[in-house]
Order: sequence, then C-alpha cells, then structure tokens
Amino acid sequence: MSQIEIRYEKARQREFCLLEAQGSLETDGTGGLRGQQKFAEIERLDNGQILMRIGVHRAQGSLVKLKKPLAVLKKRVADDGSISYDIEAVVKEKFLFKLRPDVVL
Repeated sequence: MSQIEIRYEKARQREFCLLEAQGSLETDGTGGLRGQQKFAEIERLDNGQILMRIGVHRAQGSLVKLKKPLAVLKKRVADDGSISYDIEAVVKEKFLFKLRPDVVL
C-alpha cells in the first residue's frame, strides 16, 4: 500500500466558492472560459441575495453553506518521482442560482 502526503498550511489558504447555475456558461471566444480572468461580476446585496451579471444577463441567487466542505488540491511531483498534494483552499459555500437569468438592456 502506498501513502500520499497531503499538506495543509492555514496561512496559505485562499477563499473559493462554488458557482451552481441552471444551464451552461458559454462565450464567443475560441478558448471558451478557460484562461479568462473575468467572466462575470458577482455582488452581494444588503438583503443577502447574490446578483451575478454576465454581459447583458443578470441572475439572482443566494449563498448556501455546503453540507460537507470540499478541498481544492494541487499536485506536486518531487525530483525523485514521489507525489504529494497541497491543500490550496477549503470550499465551504456555494452561490446558488436556481432561476434562468434575465436580459438587461
């Protein structure tokens, strides 16, 4: 049986959040969403609602805690070929958009 080392440094943690929406996200670019720095603006309103704008589309949603947190891992391969993983972030929440977006002109 082999063992895999998993490292966790709380000081290096970043905040991640899942995005759950109905449908799919598409772009006009040839590379899709991969490599884009920004594809939407997400704003938290005073009433706790979340507002996401993608181009001329606007969707309202909410922030929901996950039942079980998820770890975002980064693989490391040492010079000797051994493999270890660093925990980059722990995801505890998700933005949930249940309804289809509205078109804003």
